[in-house]
Amino acid sequence: MINEIFETSKPVIGMVHFPPLPGSPLYDGQSLHEISEIALHDAQIYEKLGFDGILFSNEGDRPYLSNVDEYTTAVMSRLIFEITQKVRMPFGVSVLADPEAAIAVAEAVEANFVRIFLTWVFVGDWGFINPKAGELQRFKKNIFGKAKILANVSGHSEPLGGRSIGQIVKGAIKFGLADGICVSGSTAGEEAPEEDIKLAKENSDGVPVFVGTGVNIENLERMLNISDGIIVGTSLKKEGNTFNPVDEERAKKFIERAKEIKRRRNYW
Repeated sequence: MINEIFETSKPVIGMVHFPPLPGSPLYDGQSLHEISEIALHDAQIYEKLGFDGILFSNEGDRPYLSNVDEYTTAVMSRLIFEITQKVRMPFGVSVLADPEAAIAVAEAVEANFVRIFLTWVFVGDWGFINPKAGELQRFKKNIFGKAKILANVSGHSEPLGGRSIGQIVKGAIKFGLADGICVSGSTAGEEAPEEDIKLAKENSDGVPVFVGTGVNIENLERMLNISDGIIVGTSLKKEGNTFNPVDEERAKKFIERAKEIKRRRNYW
């Protein structure tokens, strides 16, 4: 997955969080043009500073839905298409919390990857998370989908049934056909448990394992060392608030530190 998408090992991917979209509870009447400009601002910072990729998400649409409406799918497709005509770098799509919608949007905008729950059953703040890998992979196949699937195995939720992270990882790869694995903390900005990352790596059979939350400049080297890549958002935002715009100075210090670590440890 990494070699096919990125021009570096251990890629650093910046989150582009959309503000609340029309129809969501916190939407305040912004036009789609205004929303696009907000997200474009963050994406352009990542591009200018040399991040390896970006990941779009409707983070502002709290509380999240396991089955988003058609308009959200359409709006996200429009916004991402507009932004990626101006910012040229590898990118992915996450639609909270609807994996089929994420695949649909990703293929419509020719994204490189999607980040979704793919296998097993979880419970979180928005209820049960019950992805059906067989249906999702067949849907992707039927639309000739090309985006790689980065499968969540933890974070924002609790797996049911007492299965270990290692077992969930094995299932996501062997039966879900995941192209990559994502390990996260309990919520946005929360550090993923180091033991979970290591268990995921031990059971991934060479499939890349990404850290999906809680990476900051203090734990960056440790997280790069034990994973195959990181996805970062909250620690780069103004005042460290997930729902604020990207703080360019924070992002600059972060990526400069990441590049220094990668040079020193020969992660190229």
